Amino acid sequence: MTDRNAIRPGRLFPLVFLPLAFVLLLIYSSSTSPLYISEGFDSLTFKTIGLGIVQGKLPYADLFDHKGPLIFYIDALGISLGGTAGIFMLQVLSMWASLFLIWKTVSLFTDSKTSFWLTVLTLIPLADFIVEGNQCEEWMLPLISLSLYLAFSWFTGGDRQSVHPAWRSLVYGISFSFLFFLRPNDAVASIGAIMTGVFLALIVRKLYRNAFLNVLAFLAGCILVAAPVMAFFEARGILGDMLEGTIFYNIRYSSAVTFGNFGWGMVIIPLIIAGSLIWFCFRDVRLSPLNFILVPYLLFTLLLIGKRDYYHYLIPIVPYVAVFFAMCLNGNMKKTLVAVSVLFALGSFQQQKTLVGNIVSRDLIKETYAQAGRLFSMVPEEDRNSVWNFNLWKTGQLDEISLAAIYYHLGMTPGNRIFVPFHVGNFPDVERIENNSPEWVLMSPDSFHVDGADFIENNYDLVASTGDSLPFEIRLYRIAGDGTAEIACD
Repeated sequence: MTDRNAIRPGRLFPLVFLPLAFVLLLIYSSSTSPLYISEGFDSLTFKTIGLGIVQGKLPYADLFDHKGPLIFYIDALGISLGGTAGIFMLQVLSMWASLFLIWKTVSLFTDSKTSFWLTVLTLIPLADFIVEGNQCEEWMLPLISLSLYLAFSWFTGGDRQSVHPAWRSLVYGISFSFLFFLRPNDAVASIGAIMTGVFLALIVRKLYRNAFLNVLAFLAGCILVAAPVMAFFEARGILGDMLEGTIFYNIRYSSAVTFGNFGWGMVIIPLIIAGSLIWFCFRDVRLSPLNFILVPYLLFTLLLIGKRDYYHYLIPIVPYVAVFFAMCLNGNMKKTLVAVSVLFALGSFQQQKTLVGNIVSRDLIKETYAQAGRLFSMVPEEDRNSVWNFNLWKTGQLDEISLAAIYYHLGMTPGNRIFVPFHVGNFPDVERIENNSPEWVLMSPDSFHVDGADFIENNYDLVASTGDSLPFEIRLYRIAGDGTAEIACD
């Protein structure tokens, strides 16, 4: 890349990544893409809380989920810009930055044209891991890619005894805090490994003063993000709620993983990719310094990635996959590159199946939203954001849609704090419907979470239910004694 003419195409590459990001998300981000009307599951939770923020509700205190707060405020920003379309627009910009930075990283190991095509090739694992889109890990990808580029470019520089610029560690610190307030595990596994590698390399090279300076810069970057976030929640009196949702609940959530629901892909894929990179770098003395990062990354990832079979957890590994492709190509291992790409493509079968299911079920999903709209029309407008979601989530008849999506799709949010039904059992009884007696309740006898339904039957009047056009039933109840009559939607 010393020839001036060879550099010019690189200046145009960022523009090329924009349509690539758009097409990838248009097809595979099923919860936000304008091609689909399903609202997703994890994404639905984030969008619901984001909508609640726009409506004046508070995350954790009014609407709970166990992710860091930034995902809710990112969605709230997107919703304020244009609803789900606004979220999609932000996704495209985020993915555009990610692809460009991945290309920059791969360009450290090969020429710009080859690195471009290798970056395009990473769309295959991205399509595999993106699941329904709008996942926490997707929003992390630009900062992970930026930090990896900054670190790798220093490690592959010509002067192996050069100091590490402190401003880069400041970026690592900012990235670490940003990731921490999305999903703490990924902050340690992705950015923590980078900072650990830089620090160890400086210590080994006896650059102690520079190592100390970089630690201070990293901590300063962490504080730049963490201090205003903590102050924001403290000012609203919900700092404890935020820490419970972000940290302590997740400790209990992770400990609930049993051998039966252990996701082996969560271990095998990082082992293959990061393990192979360590081997490549061990064999090449010019690349061996990269193992200061790669070894901690593999160890931290195996320890913290999460053992449930949720493949969006693997989105942060995509920049490493791109470097793996480059090293395969440089090592005359084209067959390995092709084989791994094919395996990633085959692994996306469930993703393709879900997308097809969304298309096939489109009319049924539309009818569900229409029937739900009729139910909500029977609730006074001032009460619609306080309707309790007792158990609406998933039914055996329609796996592609969460029934709770009717709230967000119709521009409303549930009245109960723990609105995701399978979380209720992890909280004290004070969160249960029996101890709250809300005026309005939505429930489905066909959903999977029916514990406590007898309380509704004994203390509430059935106001309305969905009609026979749906293969499942959604019921609207009002607390007994208000003179409501049983009605059925046509």
